[in-house]
Amino acid sequence: MRYATMHLFKKIAVLSTLLLTFAVNAKVLSIGDNIKLPTLNDQFDKPHSFKSSTQWLVLAHDMDSSRVTRDAFAGQTNETLQQANVQYYADISGMPGLISSYIAIPKMQKQKYNIVLAKEDDELAFLPSEDDKVSIFKIENGKIVEFITTDSAEVLKKTVLK
Repeated sequence: MRYATMHLFKKIAVLSTLLLTFAVNAKVLSIGDNIKLPTLNDQFDKPHSFKSSTQWLVLAHDMDSSRVTRDAFAGQTNETLQQANVQYYADISGMPGLISSYIAIPKMQKQKYNIVLAKEDDELAFLPSEDDKVSIFKIENGKIVEFITTDSAEVLKKTVLK
């Protein structure tokens, strides 16, 4: 029994090391890279794919960046964001399931625009981000041509809703 337990712990340690190595070596996209995003569901559980017409990809990945985005997009609708060729993604993978299910997602459902949700750690991990800031990607012909981060709703609004 003791040998089996030790053997199991060794296997877990090796697997953990391999997974950590893979996560550390995962490529983060940068300017000039093609962007391909997985199909993910929005706050209403409807699937969304990355559209070839998208010119602006907005990513919120924590509470502060979500607040900035909510403030910048106040009064916007699906139609106005589509006209501006904007797709909004929120990485909620770090949020506890009960909080996302009973508080965050119902709050998101009050918005008049789609918020595409990444609920698993690896779904958008390849997109660069900075704590407390919204990531804004300018997309042309499926490639990232510009990348900025901001903690200002005004900057976000002026950048993507010209």
